[in-house]
Amino acid sequence: MILVDIGNSGLRACHSNCDRPVDYERAKIYGPVVKLSWSSIGQQIDKYRPDPTESEHRRWVQIGDDEGYDWLVRQVIGQDHHHDAGVWRIASVNRNALERLLRAIDKHSKQSNSKTPIDYQVIDYRNVGIDVQVDYPEKVGIDRLLAARAALASAHSTPVIVVQAGTALTVDWVDQQGRFQGGSILPGAGLALQYLAAGTDQLPWLPADSIDGLPRLPGKNTEEAIAAGVHASLVGGVSYLVERYRKEIGGKTRVPVVISGGDGRLVHAHIGPPATYVENLVLVGLALCDPL
Repeated sequence: MILVDIGNSGLRACHSNCDRPVDYERAKIYGPVVKLSWSSIGQQIDKYRPDPTESEHRRWVQIGDDEGYDWLVRQVIGQDHHHDAGVWRIASVNRNALERLLRAIDKHSKQSNSKTPIDYQVIDYRNVGIDVQVDYPEKVGIDRLLAARAALASAHSTPVIVVQAGTALTVDWVDQQGRFQGGSILPGAGLALQYLAAGTDQLPWLPADSIDGLPRLPGKNTEEAIAAGVHASLVGGVSYLVERYRKEIGGKTRVPVVISGGDGRLVHAHIGPPATYVENLVLVGLALCDPL
């Protein structure tokens, strides 16, 4: 089975053993995670930005570039012919990207004359396997619910605080009964950098990877000042929310925090214990979903 996590600034795909029910210890992700990335509002910014870094398993495109989706499908299917490529389990918070990916999968299936029928499984909140205690469960980002499901299994205890540091930075609460109770949403580092560039005349557009550690303070130029401010908003916002959860709801300071996402390691270094970083938390949550 192939797992796909579609976000607002890219998608990630990999093979997994989740064609049958599995627990956290047995949920496996095979091969490298293939990434297709784009700027969530980049087309609206008329400013120079250095070309982002690409690799064998990562490509940067415009969200409407169909060739990018074709590339991702070829990369994932070509990774390992011993695993089932006929079943795709997909979680998406971006309808445009989802439609383009499904077209790319259909296109590859027709061109390859595969005898194995393609089965799409687009996951919604009813498939995640966690009780959702919010006003409108169907409107919660599926990535938040999947991360909560995986964090709950990873922590082996409740309650737990779940931090996803992606395009949006979410800090969510799973209660003592293992129920998703909602949380907080704020801009992630990459999105903050884009909006600073889009909403100002003279501030430059810094790539997200320009903040890869603790920036110098005070910043001695505009780029350093932006990096210091965005980093502070990222780690400061999470730290504040974690402490509020722990004191106001948890009633104790030792509620575990599970952190993931592209900027998760930046956050992890500033959160009081117990806190752990788990790579690819949403993909693990997909592997743990109830089979359709």
